[in-house]
Amino acid sequence: MRVPITGFLILLYASVFGQNIESFGVYGGFNFPFTIDQGLRNDPRFYGKFTIRGTPVGFSYSYDQIGYGILVTPGYMQVGQKFTIVNFQGGDVGTRDVQMNYLSVPVALKLRLNDIAFFRLSIIAALNFSYLLKGQETYTINAPPSVRKLSYPSGVSVPNDPNYQITYDGVYVPDLNKSVYVSSDKFSHFQIFAGVGFHSDFDLNDNWSLNFDGRANFGIFDPRSKSYINELKNPSALTPDAFGKPGAPDLYGQRRDIYLSATFGVSRIIQIKEKFHEKRTSPRKPGGPSQSKNRKPKGRG
Repeated sequence: MRVPITGFLILLYASVFGQNIESFGVYGGFNFPFTIDQGLRNDPRFYGKFTIRGTPVGFSYSYDQIGYGILVTPGYMQVGQKFTIVNFQGGDVGTRDVQMNYLSVPVALKLRLNDIAFFRLSIIAALNFSYLLKGQETYTINAPPSVRKLSYPSGVSVPNDPNYQITYDGVYVPDLNKSVYVSSDKFSHFQIFAGVGFHSDFDLNDNWSLNFDGRANFGIFDPRSKSYINELKNPSALTPDAFGKPGAPDLYGQRRDIYLSATFGVSRIIQIKEKFHEKRTSPRKPGGPSQSKNRKPKGRG
């Protein structure tokens, strides 16, 4: 019986004397994106490379109660991985850059892991609602002409350009400097990421707090438009591949974007204490019965 009563008293104390913490702030950071594309994985011209993107600026709103809280962090972010372009001998000749810039609104639920007053560590689960501002894939190739021969796989079209020279064992490609291969209209305008991770708040004083947030984020939808996906699924005879057969811009495969994010920020704290109402008795009416200070208690019998 003692344990339930103790728990009830702690809950009652928290509800009366506890305080909620509300804060507003700014943040910035970076992320490590991974573009998981089965088509690019099966294409011998591309290998994924380590990529860092920016999360330049964002705003945060946090509301914490005892044990849990809500965190909203709208901001601007960049995702999409870079790929190394290799020639028919496996040499590095350039870069394919997959990049998407989003206006994002992540909404997260925080579950507190500790009870230290000035340092709050929470596990978070979030949904990130993102609107595409700009998306594109570009080619950059700057290598000697003799090594610019690529092995185009069957089913991938060769651009109708005299600078692309088809041979029996590959295709010689021209020098390219951030040439747009997939334009913004080929991407879907809306994306949702699901995220999990950790969030910490370190209070410098009663007014200001430093924040750190680390998450793993998983794209729920394919980032490309349905019309472009259909174009990849159905090669056209109007754009033949290196073997004269119908081709598409790329090999089709499901694509998902994943990124690991790390952000740092500063927040202005607003503490909200619940009022404690003191219980008072009503004053004694004049003329009412009173007990003399010197009156002795009656004895038995």
